[in-house]
Order: sequence, then structure tokens, then C-alpha cells
Amino acid sequence: FRNKQNASMKIFQVALFLLVPFADGHSWVISVGNDGGRSRGGFVGGDHDLQRYFCPLESLELCQPGHNIILTDDALRPCRAGVTSNPRASVNAGDELFLSWMGNGHVDNGQSDGTCVRIMITPADSDPSFEDFEELPGGGCIDYWHNEGGTAVTNTEITIPANTPPGMYTVLWYWDFLPFVFSSCADIEVLPGSLSSPTPVPVSPVASPVPSASVVPDQFYLQDGCAGLNGGPDAFCTNLLGGGSYCSSSQSDDCGRSVCQGDSFETLYVCEIEEPVDSDLDLYYAGGCTVLADPSGFCAAEFGSYCKDYKLDGCGRAVCQGGSHSSLDPC
Repeated sequence: FRNKQNASMKIFQVALFLLVPFADGHSWVISVGNDGGRSRGGFVGGDHDLQRYFCPLESLELCQPGHNIILTDDALRPCRAGVTSNPRASVNAGDELFLSWMGNGHVDNGQSDGTCVRIMITPADSDPSFEDFEELPGGGCIDYWHNEGGTAVTNTEITIPANTPPGMYTVLWYWDFLPFVFSSCADIEVLPGSLSSPTPVPVSPVASPVPSASVVPDQFYLQDGCAGLNGGPDAFCTNLLGGGSYCSSSQSDDCGRSVCQGDSFETLYVCEIEEPVDSDLDLYYAGGCTVLADPSGFCAAEFGSYCKDYKLDGCGRAVCQGGSHSSLDPC
């Protein structure tokens, strides 16, 4: 009886293993940072649109998973080429970058126990090779899932070294779920932070093609858009988002800023429009002479008189000698 029971259990385990690759599951990054960032694959669509098979080995022959799935040459590249994260997350050097990914039924049931997620970084690139990436400190083997307050969760926070130069970077997440490996890439911006940490920076930031004497070029883009960039707005956009992108100067936001084709106005810093300052004359007609910073000076300049602050209308407003309450705005 015991032998039959063991045999049945083995058959069940084999059947479960064979079903795993065909389940509506697998995994991909869905959230990056604390400001709504996304991976290059986004989060809208079916599993086979969002997941990405990856081969981190030297040849496809070493990675072919079987199960009627045949990897092609693009699996040797870790990222989706020709796209960029939208929105793109930002993080200060020295702070932790939040990443979460889909569990898709692989957690808290033995399927993914003991498997690792690896997180790496490279200067911003539309189509980086695996060799371009360097592992972030602590990113070598992160549990695919963990228990948090009785709930199985699939996320982590990983520190961007404090002395990482500001600039644009590409982050690689990949999950070794043999015989499959799944990858997701996310574009992020590293902002200036404290340089007190002795942790060495793994890579240098991407050099911008746009020179600027007073501000880092990509910061200039985030602040003022692409139209005013010295050295060629279209060249900047092509370098940032890949071939086919250009400075879409025909469209602008409320601050008059344009973005690169394929980018979003949400990428730019919040548009702060200065409210027009009311003139003394506008203030006078709205609230009388007593609300002005210099009532006497105003009345002398406009009416050649003084502020009659002892005589008020029904709204408590005074007028200059020679003026009339009826000339004020209705209250």
C-alpha cells in the first residue's frame, strides 16, 4: 500500500510540474518605485504579452525549455527593445527602490519555493546586452515570494548605492524558474542623494548628448521639456527613447513644454503656473483703499487725496477722497 501511495504521489508531482508552464501564470514586474513607475512591458494585456522568456546563458541551445516552447534569438537580450517605461520611476541615490511582480498562482504552494529573483542595473539603454548589467548590492538571490503578516507577497526593496551619479538607468529583474527564466526591464531616473555611503557605485550614468552649463541635460528635459535643449532636441529624443523618436514641438502642456515622441507629459516635473498678481487698482476696486499696502500713497497717486478710512460702505470698504463707493466692485 505504501509503495502504491508513493507512486501515486510521484505521478501527481510530475503532472503538476507539466502543468506549470502552461498555466496562465509566469511572472513579470508590475510596479516600480513609489511614484507609479512601470516596467517596459507595462501591466495591461494578457499573460503572453506581458511575460518575457529570457536566456541568460551563452546560447539558446542551453536554455530551450521544451514543453512545445522554442526560444528565438531575441530571448538572448534581457529587455524589450525600442520601448521605455511609462511612467518612469525615480529614486534618490542611497534610497530603496521598490519592485513588485505578479505571483500568478506560483506562491505559497510549493511551486516557486527556493527560487530566486535577481536584480541588476546598467546605464540607460534601449537594448542592453546581459553583459552590460551589474548586480545591485543584495540583488543576487531575492526570494521569489515571502510571507508578510500572514500574506504571501511578491515584492522587494533594493538600495540604489548612495554614490550613484544622477542620470537615467535601466534595471533588470529576472526570475530563474527552471526550465524557464522570465525577465522584466524598467527604466528609472536616479536623482541626487547623500554621498555618505561607502558602497561603490556599480556603473556610470549614460552620457547625455546635450551639453548644459548649469543643469544636467535630462534634468533640463524634465523641467523644461525638449524644445529648448541645446545641441539638437531630436537627437536627444532619439538617444532617450530610441530611433523614430523626436521632439514633438507641435504639442505642449500648460507651461508650454514639449516632450519626446513616445513619452508622456506626466514624465515631466509638475507644471507650476505663476498666478498673475493683481494690481493696486484691482485691489482697490475689490476691497477699497484700506486693503492696500500703502493706502495714502495710492490715493495720492491716483486721486491726489487720501484714504477716507473713517467712512465705510456696507462691506466695510473705504474709498479715496474724491472717489465713490459706487465705483467699487459689487460686494
